[in-house]
Amino acid sequence: MHAGSHAQVRVREPAGERILGETPTIGGPGADVVVPGAGAGTSVQIERRNGVWIAHAVGDIPVRVDGSPLDAPRDLQRHDVLAVGDAQIIVTDVSRTLLRIDVCHLVGNATVPPSGIVASLVLAGDGDEEVQIPARAALPLLSGTPPAERVPPSAGSRKLRARISVALIACLALGGLASRLVPVALDVEPGDAQVRVPGTLFAPHLQEQLLLFPGTHVVKAERKGYISAQTAVTVSRREPISVRLHLIKLPGTLQIDTGGVAATVSIDGVESGRAPGAIVAPAGEHTIAIRSPRYVDYIAAVRIEGALIHQDLKVVLQPSWGTLQISAIPAGAQISVDGTQAGKAPTVVDAPSGVRRVRIAAPGLKSWESSVVLKAGEALNIGPITLGQPDAHLVLRSDPGGAEVMIGGVFRGRTPLEADLPAGIQHEVAITRPGYAPWVRPVFAEPGRNLSLEAHLSIVGSRVSLEGDPDGAQILVDGVDRGRTPQTLLLSAVAHHIEVRKDGRVEFSTTVTPAPGLDRTLRYRLAYAEHSLAPGEVGTTLYSQTGYLLRLVPVAMGGSRTGTLERPFYVGVAEISNELFRRFHPDHPAAATAHAPGADGRPVTQVSWNEAAAFCNWLSEQDSLPPAYTKSQGSYALRQPVTIGYRLLTESEWASVARNASSLALHDLPGNLSYPGSPALGFRVVRYEE
Repeated sequence: MHAGSHAQVRVREPAGERILGETPTIGGPGADVVVPGAGAGTSVQIERRNGVWIAHAVGDIPVRVDGSPLDAPRDLQRHDVLAVGDAQIIVTDVSRTLLRIDVCHLVGNATVPPSGIVASLVLAGDGDEEVQIPARAALPLLSGTPPAERVPPSAGSRKLRARISVALIACLALGGLASRLVPVALDVEPGDAQVRVPGTLFAPHLQEQLLLFPGTHVVKAERKGYISAQTAVTVSRREPISVRLHLIKLPGTLQIDTGGVAATVSIDGVESGRAPGAIVAPAGEHTIAIRSPRYVDYIAAVRIEGALIHQDLKVVLQPSWGTLQISAIPAGAQISVDGTQAGKAPTVVDAPSGVRRVRIAAPGLKSWESSVVLKAGEALNIGPITLGQPDAHLVLRSDPGGAEVMIGGVFRGRTPLEADLPAGIQHEVAITRPGYAPWVRPVFAEPGRNLSLEAHLSIVGSRVSLEGDPDGAQILVDGVDRGRTPQTLLLSAVAHHIEVRKDGRVEFSTTVTPAPGLDRTLRYRLAYAEHSLAPGEVGTTLYSQTGYLLRLVPVAMGGSRTGTLERPFYVGVAEISNELFRRFHPDHPAAATAHAPGADGRPVTQVSWNEAAAFCNWLSEQDSLPPAYTKSQGSYALRQPVTIGYRLLTESEWASVARNASSLALHDLPGNLSYPGSPALGFRVVRYEE
C-alpha cells in the first residue's frame, strides 16, 4: 500500500478499545488519549509521514521512550514504551497503515516509601565497610541501658552490630512487603520463555505464578526465536488474576540445494523464491513445489521448525525432456517434430518426453512420418531413414454415391474419396453399399501417378410389382420418379419408401424392404380426393421365404367391439397347408397321413394351440424375424410388446378381416380365419407390417 493509503491508530485502554485517525495526541485533559499524571493539553503528538509513524514531545511535561528522553521526533517500532505522566504507552504492532498501542495506567501501583535513612554505607580508607546508624533510631534497639551508661564499642563489635542491624531491618522490610503481594497465575507458551515485569522493581516469579503488588503492571514474555508477547494486568486483592501469553514462532530458513539447477520455489501455492538458495518460511507443515523448465516438478511436504532454525533440503530434479537424434537419406531432408520445423537432417532435437510425431520430407520423395516414444533424460536415435518413391494418388467415385471404401482391408471413408497409396505394391479396393453387390478391384500404385476409378454398383434385391386402381399413377421410390403403373421395379435389399400418386386421388404410400430372390406385388387403390375414406392400401401382398402369401390389412378397415386396429398387419391369404406344416413337423399325424389327392394344399388339422404357436416361431425364423412367442414350462405365450414375427390372429383382427374378406380376396370363408377352439380346423397366421 502506498503512503497515502487510509491509516488508523487502534488504542487499547483500561476502559476499552477504540480507533483514532493518523494524528492522535496523548496527554492530559483535551488530548485524544488522556493519561493520569500529565498536565492539561498535549504531551505527545503522533503522526504518519510517508508510511512511518513518528512521535515527538509537545509542551513541558517530560516524556521518555524506552527510558531515554524524547528530545527529538522519533519513529516508533514494535515493543517501544513511552512513559507519559503516570502511564506507559506500549507499541504492540506497527505497519505502514496501522499502529496499535496499549495504554497502561500506573496509578495504584504503590511501592513502600523509605521511612528515612536507615543505614548508610561508607567506604573506609582501609577498605572496610563502615555502617553509620543514627543513635536515636538504631542504638536503643541494640542495647537495654541508657545512653549515658553505654560503654563505647570497639571497632570489630561496631561492624558486627551493623551487619546484624542491616539484616534485621531487611527481614522486617521484606516481611512487610511480602504481606502485600498478590499471586498472579501464569499461562505461558513455550514454558521455558522468560517472564519479566518492566517498570516494576519487585515481582518474584515462582514456578507458574507471579507475585505483584496491587495496581497495573505490564507482563512480558520473551524467548529466542519467538515474537515477544506482553499484556497489561490490573492486580487487586478482590479477585484472582491470571495472565496468558502465547508466543509465536519466528520463521525458519530452508536452504534448498538443487544441484545447480535454477528453479522457482512455491510454498503452499505461493511463489516464495528461487533455488538453489535460502527460503524464509513460517513454522509448520507446508507443501513445497520446485519447478524448472525441462524438469519434472518436485513436490513434497516439509515441516519448517521456525524459531530462526536453519534447515537443509537437497533435491534431485528429474529431467522431463529427452533428445531426438535424427538422420536421413538423402542428407538435408527437412525435419519437423509435432508440426514444428526442427532443421535439416542430420540434426539433434530437444523435445518434451512422451509421444512425439516426427516427419522427414524431401522434394520428389515420399515423406516419412511416424510417432515415437521419447523418455525423459534419454537420447533416442532415429535413422538413418531412407526416403522412398512418392505415393500414388487415387480418386474414387461410385454410382450410387455414399458407398463405403476399404483399401487393403482398412476403412478409408465413403465415396467420393481421395487417398494416397504407398507406391510399388498392389492394393485391393473394395466398395460396398447395402442393397448392392460388392465392387472389388486390384490397383497397382505407380510412384507419383494420379489414378481415378468409378464403381457402378449392381443392385442386389428383388422385383417389386405395383398394380392397382387406377392405372397410369406416378411411382416415386425414395423421392425419385420411377415411371407409371403398372410397372415392375428392381429394388435393392434395403428399406424403400414408395409413393403412388395421381391427380384428384388420395396418395398411397408404404415402406418396402425387398428380400433377395423374393419377388413381391404391391396393389393399391387410390380413392377420389373428395371421398371421406382414407387411401386404400388393400391388396398389398408379400411372400414369406417359404412361399406363404399374405395380404395387407390397413388400419382404415377398423376394428370391432372387442378392440380397434392400431397399426396395419399382414394376414395369410389361406390357412397353413399340410405341405407347409410338414416342413416344420414331418411326423405330425394329420400331415403325415394326408395322402389323398390334393391333400398337400389343404389346411392342416389336428394341431394344438402350442403346436400352432411353435409353427409361427419357426416361420419367423425362416424370414429372420424375431419370434412372436416365448416358451415357458412347455407352454407358449405372446411376447409383450408384440414383435413383427408371425403369430395367430387376435379376436379384433379376426373381426376386421371377416368384415373385409371379399375386398381382401381371401381364399376361404371368413368364419375360419382365426384359430378356433377345435383343433380339427385349420389356421392362418398374421404379422405386423415392418
